[in-house]
Amino acid sequence: MRPMIFLNAMFCAMALSFVANGAEAGKTDEAKAAFEAAYAKGTAAAVEKNWIEAQRQFETALTALGDETHPKKAVAQVLLAKACENAKTQALEIAAQEETKRKEAELARARAEADADLKKAEAELARKKAEDAEAVRKKEEAAKTATKTVVAAPAPAKSDEKKDEAVTLPDPIALDRDEWTKGAGSSCYWSGARLYLEEGDELFKKALRKDFAVTIQLEARMDEQSRISIELRPEKGSDSKTRIIGWGSREGSPPMLMLDKDTKARGEARPDSEQIMLSFVRREKKIDFFCNGKLVGTTWDTRAGQPYMLWVCGKGIMDGAKIVEK
Repeated sequence: MRPMIFLNAMFCAMALSFVANGAEAGKTDEAKAAFEAAYAKGTAAAVEKNWIEAQRQFETALTALGDETHPKKAVAQVLLAKACENAKTQALEIAAQEETKRKEAELARARAEADADLKKAEAELARKKAEDAEAVRKKEEAAKTATKTVVAAPAPAKSDEKKDEAVTLPDPIALDRDEWTKGAGSSCYWSGARLYLEEGDELFKKALRKDFAVTIQLEARMDEQSRISIELRPEKGSDSKTRIIGWGSREGSPPMLMLDKDTKARGEARPDSEQIMLSFVRREKKIDFFCNGKLVGTTWDTRAGQPYMLWVCGKGIMDGAKIVEK
């Protein structure tokens, strides 16, 4: 009886060992299969130099294999070490490329916004210039309409004097080169109908012996050293002279009416337009001074009918002139 029991026990032990060994063999086969699959993917990624993916696959392969042996286990470990080293560099390169792309995108967006702002500012500037030009044009038209005919203020009442008559300011016309002569030391020059005064003297040939009206159109775009002097110089018999002094545009000093060195009147600090018209009107002893058709001041001469020579000097630009005698 006892031998039979012993044989049964041995048989059961052998059966259990066989089952255990079979299960263990099955797990080993699965581990090796998983290892080989991940190893193949890791090798392919390494060939393509995708080191980040190669690292992941070799780690998966070795984890799946565990403590089991395999002919390629040592190779997988070497390749994993190489993949880890190269993956760090590759990760930094990818991060740098992404950062470069991000900065380029930000720069492109900033440039687009700057271009849009610039176009908006240019459009606004163009609109403002157009509005300013239209406002200046309307002011000039209104000034011309309002001051086309200027009535001189009455002279001191005398029974034997005739009444003041309406005096019309002449509109300046293009300069005639034949009517202007260079004085000593003059360095002026012409550009079309424009006369550029560069120090020295320019004088009008015609003497003014009757009552007269003179209008000269000047360009206000001058530097701070520009000063135009328009003078009525007596031909003889008197040292006094009536003059209009211009201004330098940077400081905006106003034109002035002077008799000798005494200032009789001042104009506005700066006219609305870049071009201004300065005028003298003489009737007997009285001389009125106008800026853009607006009466600025009056002075009195020493005697009626004093002959004058129109004299222009200084530095600046003249665009037109006209003289009318009565």
